[in-house]
Amino acid sequence: MSRQLIAIALVAAGGVAQAQPVEPAPDAGPTAPVPTIPPPVPASLAPASAPASEAPGAPAASDDEIGDQGISAAIGLATGGRVTPGGLRIAGHYLYQLSARDWFDGAASFTFGSGSAACFRDRQDALVCSHGLADGSGVEISASIRRLFAPQGAFRPFARVGLGLGLVRFGGDDVSGVAIPLHGGGGVRVTVAPAIAVVADGELALGFGGFGHGLGFEPQLGLAITAGAEFRLR
Repeated sequence: MSRQLIAIALVAAGGVAQAQPVEPAPDAGPTAPVPTIPPPVPASLAPASAPASEAPGAPAASDDEIGDQGISAAIGLATGGRVTPGGLRIAGHYLYQLSARDWFDGAASFTFGSGSAACFRDRQDALVCSHGLADGSGVEISASIRRLFAPQGAFRPFARVGLGLGLVRFGGDDVSGVAIPLHGGGGVRVTVAPAIAVVADGELALGFGGFGHGLGFEPQLGLAITAGAEFRLR
């Protein structure tokens, strides 16, 4: 009998324990996210840094090698006729940059031809001169604008137009005068070193000149082809 009473007491005690509510744990607030650390990237797979010349905002390298200023020397042949001198042509140029594609081209040129006499007086006693393609001599200064065009492989073509002022003399006839020709032409340049280029040039000169001995104003028409070297100053 006592054993039954003890069992009943134990069952009653267990039911009371199960009936008591369990208090929830205090709220600790929202849980902060745990930062995720990416795994290290192997050095062999890391992107290479861009060179300084390709950095954003860096100016593109110019494809032109003349620079702000330059000088050149050239030699070639000039053809004339009548009262336009022709012969060996030696020229020097000074270049000064005006814009991204244009340069001032100041030149001094010297022409050395034959001194043969070729002037005579016609039936009206007017002086007539008929010199050959390589007769006479002359010195001229000119101011032109040179424009560079897009490179064609290793060649950089250009065009030039300008105005000149020169002295012309034909020693065999003792005839001299002042010429004012317009110049138009072009050529190509090829860079052979960081500051040196080879230049080939052709130009046509068309204008007029004033001469003594009764010749008065006479047309000037000539063609010159030269080649030389160009040097960048800065």
